[in-house]
Amino acid sequence: MRLLILCNNVPGVIRSALSGRPESDVNWLDSVLTGLRRQSAVSLEVLCLGQASASGSLDEGFSYLVFPCKRTHRQAPELERLFGQRLDAFRPDVIHIWGTEFPHTLAMLRACGDRGLLDKTAVSIQGLCHVCAERYTDGLPPGAVYSFTFRDLVRMDNIRLQRRKFALRGEIEIRALRLARHVVGRTPWDYACTEKINPERVYHFCNETLRDVFYTGHWRYESCRKHQIFASSCVYPVKGFHYLLEAMAMVAEKYPDVTLAVPGKSFLNLTGKNRLREDGYHRYLARLARKLGLGDKLEFLGSCSADKMKAAFLEANVFVLPSTIENSPNSMGEAMLLGVPCVAADVGGVSALLKDGEEGSIYPAGQPRQLADSICRVFAMEVGAERMGAAARVHALQTHDPEKNLKDLLEIYRELQEN
Repeated sequence: MRLLILCNNVPGVIRSALSGRPESDVNWLDSVLTGLRRQSAVSLEVLCLGQASASGSLDEGFSYLVFPCKRTHRQAPELERLFGQRLDAFRPDVIHIWGTEFPHTLAMLRACGDRGLLDKTAVSIQGLCHVCAERYTDGLPPGAVYSFTFRDLVRMDNIRLQRRKFALRGEIEIRALRLARHVVGRTPWDYACTEKINPERVYHFCNETLRDVFYTGHWRYESCRKHQIFASSCVYPVKGFHYLLEAMAMVAEKYPDVTLAVPGKSFLNLTGKNRLREDGYHRYLARLARKLGLGDKLEFLGSCSADKMKAAFLEANVFVLPSTIENSPNSMGEAMLLGVPCVAADVGGVSALLKDGEEGSIYPAGQPRQLADSICRVFAMEVGAERMGAAARVHALQTHDPEKNLKDLLEIYRELQEN
């Protein structure tokens, strides 16, 4: 089987080939590629979005092409031509597109359509941009949405304009999904979303395999940092970090020693060049943190490799997912694999992955008071939270079983090859 994969980022194995150094920080797609490369009957070509053009091969059965795309919210006819050339040269039996968030998905589908390959092409749902656009500014005041920092003015990229870019990408995404004949998903939410857009598509179910490092290790109450919250992102508004700050102020009334750790650089007390680089969302978070008296309770972990993320999960007393929209969040899956107590907003496919009350706590999205109550309940459980985390781990090991997911994926490929 000649399999062509199109993806949104450069896998670690390709980054390693380009740099000539071992790549310690792999992503979830590396786990999929490892399984596929074990299949002697599969020959791979991987096309991936990156900063600069590059191409090469790792061995006789694995070639790659890295392509840039500067305007990720506009249609990309130049990519349609490039992908057409790769399709003609590689002559794949199956094409698998991972993600709908960028215009290269539509470009590939159009190139496949021109060559009569749509019945052999599947699109995997990751996030859905058009839904993210709808939820992008939830919980933010107009002053935060419409204001500009210096960085925002230079880039013309404040919160309102970011939402607009998501909406433009969402329009391209919808066009792609209407063109797709086969969709790969993993939650009732992405099934419903894709059915609404294209009821004629064939839906294939396949769960996701996560990064290898999270399949070992187990959270223990005795070794965690008591009353520490861990959130996996504060990068942009749909991750809901502003809701978590509001909830944390309420938690601090009962647990004054509460702390909150998050990957990334500090957005507090910026000076000099860092102040000039400040974006509108982080300025709002900084002001909100100061207003709520949380400045000394926030810990910023900087850039986090998989190993560093794992350590942060295991150190925390609870993992919180306060997002305004998700499909099946990898961060929650990683926390569950480690048995970390989880509190998550009831968005997207979350409730299909985490059973409320038995494996974790699910609260109504956008409700800081109920989020705070859920966090406090986990803190009050103390060592009893291990039982909840253990149940979550059992569930996650089934959902993210690498061998089962590889088997299901190969079966999808066989079905497409026979079309």
